[in-house]
Amino acid sequence: MSRSFARGVLTGALAPVAFVAGTVYWIYRFTRKVPFPVRRAQEGELVVGLVDPQEVPAYWQRWRAELEPLWARVQAVTRELKESYRLPE
Repeated sequence: MSRSFARGVLTGALAPVAFVAGTVYWIYRFTRKVPFPVRRAQEGELVVGLVDPQEVPAYWQRWRAELEPLWARVQAVTRELKESYRLPE
C-alpha cells in the first residue's frame, strides 16, 4: 500500500469525524447543550435530542451495553487490517 493511498484513506476516514465534531461544537456554543441519542423510537430509528453535558454519562450508560458487540467487531476488523497491511520498514 503506497503512502499516498494510506493518507487518502486516513483523510477520508477523519474528514467525516471532524465535520461531526465541528457541528457538535457549533451546537454547543449556541445552546450550551450537546446532541446525543436519547432513545430508540423503533427498530432502526434513533431519536437525538439536546441534553446538558452533565447528563451525557447517564445516557451513555444506556447505550454502552448495546454498542459493546459493535465496538468489539470494529476493534477486530481494525486489528486484522493492521496485520494484513503492514508497511515495510
